[in-house]
Amino acid sequence: MAGNSGFLVLSHQLRTMVAPLVAALRQRGITPYVLSSRPADAGEAADWQADVGALHLGGGHGLRETDVDETLARLAADGVHLLGAISVWDAYRELMAYANRSIGAGDLAVGTVRQLRDKLAMRERLREHGLTRVGAWPFDPERYATLADPSRYFVKPRTGFASLGAVRADRLGGAAELTELWERAARDVAYAGAFEGAPSFLLEEFIDGVECSFEVSVQRGSATVHAVHEKVDLRESGRTVLENACVCPPTSLGAAAVQRGIDHVTLALKALDVDTGVHHVEARHTPDGTWEIVEINPRIGGAYIVPSTLVHSGVDLLGRWIDLLLDQPDTAAAGIETAAADGVRRTFFRVFFGDPGQRIARITRRPARVEVLEEKVFVHDGDTLPDVDREIFVGQALWDVTALGPDLPADFVVETESYLEIGYRP
Repeated sequence: MAGNSGFLVLSHQLRTMVAPLVAALRQRGITPYVLSSRPADAGEAADWQADVGALHLGGGHGLRETDVDETLARLAADGVHLLGAISVWDAYRELMAYANRSIGAGDLAVGTVRQLRDKLAMRERLREHGLTRVGAWPFDPERYATLADPSRYFVKPRTGFASLGAVRADRLGGAAELTELWERAARDVAYAGAFEGAPSFLLEEFIDGVECSFEVSVQRGSATVHAVHEKVDLRESGRTVLENACVCPPTSLGAAAVQRGIDHVTLALKALDVDTGVHHVEARHTPDGTWEIVEINPRIGGAYIVPSTLVHSGVDLLGRWIDLLLDQPDTAAAGIETAAADGVRRTFFRVFFGDPGQRIARITRRPARVEVLEEKVFVHDGDTLPDVDREIFVGQALWDVTALGPDLPADFVVETESYLEIGYRP
């Protein structure tokens, strides 16, 4: 095995896009090696297992630095020359940067990743550079009790994901409710390691406007936006905000407004010392015509962001990320300016969520007027969904809606709600 060039994939419980990462690495002639936390249940062998050089399991349901150190040492002893490490699991992004520092791959510094993931620290840095007017403070019961209009504020974890614990302040029962929510999240094996230590939330002024995500790659400090997705179906459910559907490019904003968003995102990344990587940046176009950053994720977007971007602009974000870690030349498409020319391909995807604690009786598909381009269903008849305070993905579907024209019909958005229907047992 001497001289074997490999790449380390950090996986959460044998999931988190391992198969497409393995395929992208194999296409580049690189042997994938996987370090995964232990799955909550034994289950079946992963379908990608035969395509990797080796699979190493960490000591618990969430990976730690010691797991990374032990795996790097073991692979080095086996003669494997690692070129880099990658993970799409948000809670492992700092571990990925830590591994890449040990390997010598071109990644963000661990401190930069930590600042991006800490939503309060990120907001404070943007304010220092004059790039936000939104106030944000560590959550404390006294401040919360003095809010004149709680509906104008939002509460969310300083570091978290899956929108868990993100709720408008007027829908919060009090600080004790946040503590209980954090403790339940810490007990959720599926998110092992993501919510640890003392509860840490922030209170932030509510940002009005049309919300979009910007899919960005940064090479040597130069940012390129490959797609902009507008969130066209946002809903609050319990203590979570569900992002049900996205369209690309945006249909509620003109080209000039989108370009201002691209410019704002580019300035924000520079202010936060982001000089490499692929990023999923969420921002809102406010009623007064300005843009405000919601959060900056130093990773690819979830759901169907990657396939949607590929259809829209021809850029594979996973492959692009690997190439950046390898410091390969930019062979990606020119970006949103070229993609927005005549002949643009428009996409729409919808995510379907399940009800906590319910047992599935049936799964029914009701085709829309446009044939689905790709779909995934994550549950089966007879499954019992976990009883948790977070989003529970049961499926997702992607459409190429170019034929529908630049203005996505509102009735199509409604029509697709019933594409995947989940029936529950009484």
